[in-house]
Amino acid sequence: MVTNKIDKIDKQIEKLETEKKILKRNINNHLSRKERTRRLIQIGALAEKYFDISYNNLDEVEEIFLQFSSYIKHKKLNKHKKNLQ
Repeated sequence: MVTNKIDKIDKQIEKLETEKKILKRNINNHLSRKERTRRLIQIGALAEKYFDISYNNLDEVEEIFLQFSSYIKHKKLNKHKKNLQ
């Protein structure tokens, strides 16, 4: 009888620990998405500011970025090059 109660409580603990892990993962994913969204907004604001593209539509902006992307990728200072390893 006591062993049965202990097993039941152990199963509840296991279930709660699993739920806790899932909640932590969801919180981390949410924060990562928030950080990414914030960064994308900031980058967009800087692009509008420095490239004077606030009145261009999305296709035009992409064409402008495409025009300069290879140059920027190859001429970027070493201190600004980040490797994803």
